[in-house]
Amino acid sequence: MRDSSNSESARILVPLTLAPISESKLPVAEEQARALDAELILLHVLPPGTLDPDTVTPAEAAARAFLDTAVARLRRAGLRARQLIRDGPIAETIVEVARSLPARLIILGMNVRATLPSILRGSVTDQVIRHAPCPVLLVRPDPAAGVGHPLRSFAEDAARAGPLAPRRLGLRTVQVARIVGSVSKVHELGPDFRPLRPSPAEEQRYQQIRQAFLRGEPLPPVELYKLGFGYYVLDGHHRVAAARELSPDAEIDAIVTEFLPLGDAEAWQAFSARQAFEQATGLTRIGATQPGTYSRLEELIEAYRREQGLPDLRQAARRWYGEVFLPLRRRIRELRLMRRFPGERPADIIARIAGWRRRWEERTGERLPLVEALERFAAELDATTDTALERAP
Repeated sequence: MRDSSNSESARILVPLTLAPISESKLPVAEEQARALDAELILLHVLPPGTLDPDTVTPAEAAARAFLDTAVARLRRAGLRARQLIRDGPIAETIVEVARSLPARLIILGMNVRATLPSILRGSVTDQVIRHAPCPVLLVRPDPAAGVGHPLRSFAEDAARAGPLAPRRLGLRTVQVARIVGSVSKVHELGPDFRPLRPSPAEEQRYQQIRQAFLRGEPLPPVELYKLGFGYYVLDGHHRVAAARELSPDAEIDAIVTEFLPLGDAEAWQAFSARQAFEQATGLTRIGATQPGTYSRLEELIEAYRREQGLPDLRQAARRWYGEVFLPLRRRIRELRLMRRFPGERPADIIARIAGWRRRWEERTGERLPLVEALERFAAELDATTDTALERAP
């Protein structure tokens, strides 16, 4: 697996909100990335406490969906780009990320309604400029871009990602929190997927579906488009709205069509690797961004199958998912390890830990359980960061 975390290339940090007006920074970021031969790290900062170790929240899902399309746009232009999600105070988090990367440049947007002196007094921009470990470039956004919709628009996100190719995945179980938008009704719906001005017939239909959910009655699968991390409703807005209201952590059956950016070779490689992994293991709920992750996970499942004396790989995979993968994923989110590897998901980090454990065994002869290997891997990362900070001027 390619270890991009240790790359010696320059990095430019681009904090983004989810509003279209924030995208005014991207053309400037492209120019600077070409001039400096730098990798772009697109950062979105969520409110403190938004990142839940146990589950993906709707706010995190919307941010990941947006950044995935922005990364696809930049890669289509021939640039290196990754995304990073953090939660915490905005200015402090931007500065912390800039130090840890480390960043060669930070690109910030300006408040279009303020004069320059007032921009630089007590604002996030002011705080970042005062404490940034690198130069800060201010970009005046285009106010005509607007602030966007409460739900994500598939059409707008698809346009940002560029030319797409559909691949039908069939029936899947999807986490409701990862359904971030609509294919055709984004202007008609509120953030809860309910109509902004429901007709009596629509309200009656919604209540019928809601009651069916409460009674545990089977309902037809919804139809979703998948783009990057996010899912968008093609058909079944009432069912999604009811599921979100009754249980935000719920899962829902869906017929899924995934759209892949034609210009993103890495995304296609990851998709092909995921298809082979799913066919071999039957696991369809594991997502990774690094193509090599899937083969390493399959090796872990095969080792687990042998240790447990199970005859069938798919049977072993189901048990491994519940007994090994889910606890590791929770601990990775709890330790915030994804902040150390922009663009990667817990599955990618589990694959990293497996590689670290193999090197440890070759060096020491000691075989570690994956859980213990994770803790030592995290401690080693922390020690490395502490040493780097001590050496910083």
